[in-house]
Amino acid sequence: MCNQRFNLRPVTALFTRIPVRNKIVMIILLLILLPMTFAGCYFYWNISQVLTRNANANLSLLIRQTNDNIEKSFQIIDNTSLHFLSNKMLRSWLIDDAALSDDFYKKFVNKSEMEEDLRYSLMFNNAWNISLLSTAYVFFDNDNYVSVLKTPPNIEQTNKNNLAVYQSVNGRMVRGKEILKPSPGDPTIYFTRVMSNINLPEQRLVLIFGTNEADLADEYSGLLAFNGAMAYIIDSQGTIYSSAAKQELGSHISAEIMALTDKDEVSEVRLGQETYLAASRSIGTTGLTFIAGIPKKQVLSKLSGSMHNYIWIITLIAIVSLAAGILISLRFTRVVRDLLRSIRKVKKGDYSTRMPAYKDAELNQLSNTFNHMTDEISYLIKEVYEKHLLIKESEIKFLQAQMNPHFLFNTLITIGYKAKLSRDETVYKMVTSLTELLQASINSSSPAKIPIRQELDFIQFYLYLQKERFEDKMEYTIEVEDEALLDLYLPKLSVEPLVENAVVHGVEKKLGKGHIRIRLYHRADSVYFEITDNGIGFEQVPRNWNNYENITIRKQGHNNIGLINTHKRVRLIYGEPYGIEVESELGEGSTVTLHIPTDWGELPHV
Repeated sequence: MCNQRFNLRPVTALFTRIPVRNKIVMIILLLILLPMTFAGCYFYWNISQVLTRNANANLSLLIRQTNDNIEKSFQIIDNTSLHFLSNKMLRSWLIDDAALSDDFYKKFVNKSEMEEDLRYSLMFNNAWNISLLSTAYVFFDNDNYVSVLKTPPNIEQTNKNNLAVYQSVNGRMVRGKEILKPSPGDPTIYFTRVMSNINLPEQRLVLIFGTNEADLADEYSGLLAFNGAMAYIIDSQGTIYSSAAKQELGSHISAEIMALTDKDEVSEVRLGQETYLAASRSIGTTGLTFIAGIPKKQVLSKLSGSMHNYIWIITLIAIVSLAAGILISLRFTRVVRDLLRSIRKVKKGDYSTRMPAYKDAELNQLSNTFNHMTDEISYLIKEVYEKHLLIKESEIKFLQAQMNPHFLFNTLITIGYKAKLSRDETVYKMVTSLTELLQASINSSSPAKIPIRQELDFIQFYLYLQKERFEDKMEYTIEVEDEALLDLYLPKLSVEPLVENAVVHGVEKKLGKGHIRIRLYHRADSVYFEITDNGIGFEQVPRNWNNYENITIRKQGHNNIGLINTHKRVRLIYGEPYGIEVESELGEGSTVTLHIPTDWGELPHV
């Protein structure tokens, strides 16, 4: 068992390496050829059984009919011999004490009259008319006989052969009828009848009728139409009286065929290397037996021809199926090829790869699914990966623009302690607020999202410092619509730059007292930060925050990088519907609104 499993592994591995297209072709061929092969085998087996049964029945009928014809032929010959005995001269010879005259002339006349009577009687005899009989002899002794012949090719040889038959029969001193075997030299079957005078038993009359074996063989010539068929007429000793092979006449048949004399019904027998359907029949009271058989393969020869045609049809179907399988596989594996090609492109970083549309609904659904997947990947990369890079890049740039943070924090803390010791609360509070604000801006390990409450703390640190800087020139207010909004989350330092922009670019340049109003409220599932200042306003309100290189500035030399970065960060984190909007009137002030979704902080880190 272990060895079998081990041997199957290479086969399994080889099958797994076969391309899908080839597997589809193989499956199509198997689905078509296997049922047809099983159907062909069943067809061959079933039809062969039917043909064999029909052949047995037909052969049995043919053998019975042929045997009946042969038996009738022998019966006709027997009746002809009896009819001969009705001849007047023969009847007188058998009953009266009569003999052929010793006078030569009278003997010639008597023989001539007797032959004339015999010819006349044969003229109306069916056996003679159908050429069943070829010679008729009446022997009184070796020297006296009369004969009627159908113009044989050699009369002297015919007389010699019949004389030999007479001597053979007369020498046995047997009365009655007998059938003598033919030979290759004399292919004539002799039917003899020995009669004796009632008053003088020693006087014997021998009737000899000869029939050509070929004429008798015509009775079973229909059986010999099958290639390899056999047909024999034999006696009880196995001597061949008639056969398709004339050289076998008079010889003994083989033991295998002799054994068929016991088979009255058609059955399968093995003769040499061939299987035959064979049977035998006794020929009336002649003591002869008719044996016939045909090769079984000849019975199934037409079926074999049909199977050859069937195989050609299967081959043609296989070729057509192969071509159809290739075309079908090319069509339905095209999507596999396109999918692999697109996957390779995505692997190389081309997330804009698109699969084509297909006519089939399922394949088109696969194409749409893949395209949607690449869109999702592209979106996630922009939303997560690029967002993270932007945050990190902003923090790094901020750090690079600073002095050593630790030195700066330590210095500010030292100044704060000095102010505390000097009892200067204002300086101490300013230094502490600045330290907290710088720590929030620089510390990269802090969360990317923070509660709104903490963001407002940073804003208040910044506004406190600016108010101390400008003293009575600037005022600010913070309005929160609902205290519950303070527990929501937003990206860290996303509002503070907007406030800083309002101070630096709005209020700082204004002549007179400036005012900044920060309002926090929510509508539906969105949170809004509204920063309003009464500063100098924008010369032109920006329309495209993503193309920051072309943004119109408030005043030459001062850009709006805080607004731009905030807008891009919010868009990267929350998507297209969110970001900032600006309303401004030159010389009157501006309102910058930050729009973000309700964020409960499920994803605290980007």
